[in-house]
Amino acid sequence: MLLNWHLTSSCLLLLWLCTSNALCPASCECKRNEKGKRKVTCIKGGMTDPIPTEDMDPGMEILEISAPPTKRNTLSVSSIFQQFKSLEELRLTRSNVHQIAQHAFWGNMLPVVLENTFVNQQQLRYLCLARNRLVKITNTAFLNLTSLVELDISRNKLKKLEPIAFHHISETLQRLVIGGNSISNDTLKTLLQSLHKLHSLDIAAMKLPSLPKNFLPDRISELNISKNNISELTADSLPAQLTRLDVSSNLLRGLNETVVLRLETLKHVNLSDNPWTCNLCHITPILFRVNKTNLFKNLTCASPKILKNVKIHHLKFEDITVCNNLNVEEEQDPIEKSKISLLIGLACIIVLAIFSIVFVVCSCMKRHSRNLMQQQKRAAEAENSLESATAIFSKGEISFKFPLDLTERRMSVSTIDEIKRDTPASVPNGTVGTGI
Repeated sequence: MLLNWHLTSSCLLLLWLCTSNALCPASCECKRNEKGKRKVTCIKGGMTDPIPTEDMDPGMEILEISAPPTKRNTLSVSSIFQQFKSLEELRLTRSNVHQIAQHAFWGNMLPVVLENTFVNQQQLRYLCLARNRLVKITNTAFLNLTSLVELDISRNKLKKLEPIAFHHISETLQRLVIGGNSISNDTLKTLLQSLHKLHSLDIAAMKLPSLPKNFLPDRISELNISKNNISELTADSLPAQLTRLDVSSNLLRGLNETVVLRLETLKHVNLSDNPWTCNLCHITPILFRVNKTNLFKNLTCASPKILKNVKIHHLKFEDITVCNNLNVEEEQDPIEKSKISLLIGLACIIVLAIFSIVFVVCSCMKRHSRNLMQQQKRAAEAENSLESATAIFSKGEISFKFPLDLTERRMSVSTIDEIKRDTPASVPNGTVGTGI
């Protein structure tokens, strides 16, 4: 009897294990991670709707769906995760997510995290929606995510965020990764002020030109501001509780002494891939400390040309160039040089165009003046010719003079009979007079 009971128990246990192991989609991998949590990983790529959640273990704690860069997924997410009450971590990346909704969102291409999307995921602690096409997060998108401590919405198309949308996670969220979006400084500052437990922030690749004073809450201890356009770093712009900082791939050319001393108090600092200008104007404070700290160990000079790619910690003061106009011109960023050249070229074109227009206008005016003078001259000549005409009009007599011969004969009006008696052979010149 006891043997039968053990045999039955063993069969049931084996059946349960087989059933549990069978709950895994063919395109995914299902196993426990290093911490013993049940994890489903689907990273082969090319996945399309629907996500095969019916083949996943209901006790799943971690779900990762991603793809290679050349074989991205194309997914839309509805309320398919409601059955996974133990889900703690959801990573959904490189999946071209057009919509994350409680219900299907047909007929609208706007990528939106809609209302009440994760309303049944109270145990969810890590949510990653990076590298999708999200442009909007609605006010109740994170409703009931009372355990969420980390949110990654980086590399999307977000331009505007409503702080009220983060109100539901403001007392639990500790880490926010929001880099790679086009969010304004004012919107970002308002959002950060509302997240009371936040201590880790990633705002990389957001085209930030600077880090203003009081922009970041003092409670931030880990900060990533890499791949921005920051050209100057000040000590009062850094949070008071900061311990780790990544400011790589910016436009820093040097650091002042106050900033250098502040950075030395941090546990970790990444200053790589900045265009360090190795002259007395920019790196003198760094040279004074280069042998007393590891902060600048791997930094290299970007200019002047004579020191390009030289490690800063190998420099000596006699190697450093002074600050003069030649160095300043030499140290200018190539992009800035091209912009200046373009502006000069445009200015030359504009000046040439203005000169051409003035030349054409002056030529036209000169030609018009010349034509007018010629017309006036011809009119004067015509008037003179009329005044000297051979026809002379007088009050009592009309005379026609024909200067054909110097001998003049006067012709009188005679009767017909007289004319017949005395007809002249020719009249070389004469005057016809009519008395009135």
